[in-house]
Amino acid sequence: MKKASCPACHGEGQNVLALTVKHLVQENLRDTVHEKTTYYLCLSPHCPVVYFDTSGKTLKTEDLKVPVWYKDGASPKYICYCSRVTEEEILSTIRQGAKTLEDIQRMTGAGSKGFCLTENPSGRCCHREIEKILKSARGASSQSQ
Repeated sequence: MKKASCPACHGEGQNVLALTVKHLVQENLRDTVHEKTTYYLCLSPHCPVVYFDTSGKTLKTEDLKVPVWYKDGASPKYICYCSRVTEEEILSTIRQGAKTLEDIQRMTGAGSKGFCLTENPSGRCCHREIEKILKSARGASSQSQ
């Protein structure tokens, strides 16, 4: 996939489908999203831009219907947008004994609906993010012992 730089922060952008953008922007902005335009997700947590295109047009956090989990100030901090499972719920499940992705899925419903393309701002499944949380929690757990 082609990479691009955010026009606001010059950080890395990740390709995302127009379908994803169209489903997640506020209703009054839907007509500004064009199917043939290539959109990118700004990966910087400190930048208010969520989506941008190669012409420099941007859509910011306030232009979306949902908070973007990795952006500063995101609340709630959804990890699974399809089932509305937050990072805190996943951490709580780990504290309750979940040790695998499958445990978390069974206990929270995360990653079970498959509407990632239109519900998750990245347009991707949450499995990788859940795995990162699990890995981080394991590391924190082993350091505290």
